[in-house]
Amino acid sequence: MKIVLAYDGSDHAKKALLFTLKLMREVDELYLVSVVKEIPRSPEQVILESSKKAEEALDAIKNEIEGYKVTTKVLEAPDVASSVIEYCNKIECDLIVSGSRGLTGLKKIVLGSVSNALISKSDVPVLVVK
Repeated sequence: MKIVLAYDGSDHAKKALLFTLKLMREVDELYLVSVVKEIPRSPEQVILESSKKAEEALDAIKNEIEGYKVTTKVLEAPDVASSVIEYCNKIECDLIVSGSRGLTGLKKIVLGSVSNALISKSDVPVLVVK
């Protein structure tokens, strides 16, 4: 099974990663995906730095996980959910996993906007980990 995990570094994303590893079998493939939002008003350097930080974070996780097939990918896009779904379709994944909330800082939101959009827009199953 090909599993795409939308990872943003939040506590919920870390819980989603741990839960996903419990579900995985030796033959499963995990695709850790971080999306750096393109911000039109920001200088290109800021985006490059964010992309580099995202790559470093994903590589660190990949190095800590032993015995699993892990691929990392950093995407740059204005819409996180749509870009994760597009990547999932490209690699023909079987499941998308996401934390219930991300780094928005809005603690009152029960289900994050990205998780909600993934559930609404994806043609493949979405597992949201709380």
